[in-house]
Amino acid sequence: MSSHFAVRPDWFDTGLIAVAHDVRSMHNIGAIFRTADGAGFAGLVLSGISGAPPDPRIAKVALGAERTVPHTIAPDIDALLDLLDEVHVVLLEQAPGAVAISELAVPSSSAVALVVCGEITGAPRQLLSRADQVAEIPMFGSKESLNVSVAFGIAAYHLGVQRRSPQDGLQAVRGPHPVRDGVLTHGVTQGQTPSRKDRD
Repeated sequence: MSSHFAVRPDWFDTGLIAVAHDVRSMHNIGAIFRTADGAGFAGLVLSGISGAPPDPRIAKVALGAERTVPHTIAPDIDALLDLLDEVHVVLLEQAPGAVAISELAVPSSSAVALVVCGEITGAPRQLLSRADQVAEIPMFGSKESLNVSVAFGIAAYHLGVQRRSPQDGLQAVRGPHPVRDGVLTHGVTQGQTPSRKDRD
């Protein structure tokens, strides 16, 4: 067993939990932070070699979500398995017995962890054994898989809409987002009116 232990945070109790295990790219970690925020996840576990904030590469893609989505670190697979005790685990992995993500249904009231792993090595056998469900995204083209952060996004929103009404997340219901310093859209800070030069 590992000598490293992760502290189990309060947000493990009933919410949706994101887990990135051995995800090497900091940009992918940043994208997972941002998507976890958008899909209504309670927090993110960064385990194995996955990077963690503060890191400018994460911040560049997360756009502040690394500060709004709580995270905890599990330094190795044993610490991760300790954290996931009594949590319903959904592993996103191409493996025998996996179900299509569109067919996946999860418990409505207990904590559910969505686990993604590094693209090169995939999920370790310990996670495959621990998973309550293994889900896969069907691929209909010439490529065999998606980028890990893209795959996480598809699965995260599938689980997110099972926990709440999709209509509640629409901007017309929530209202406009506040302007965020330094976030640019076509060279114009969100919420500002483009100048004539920006429009031309």
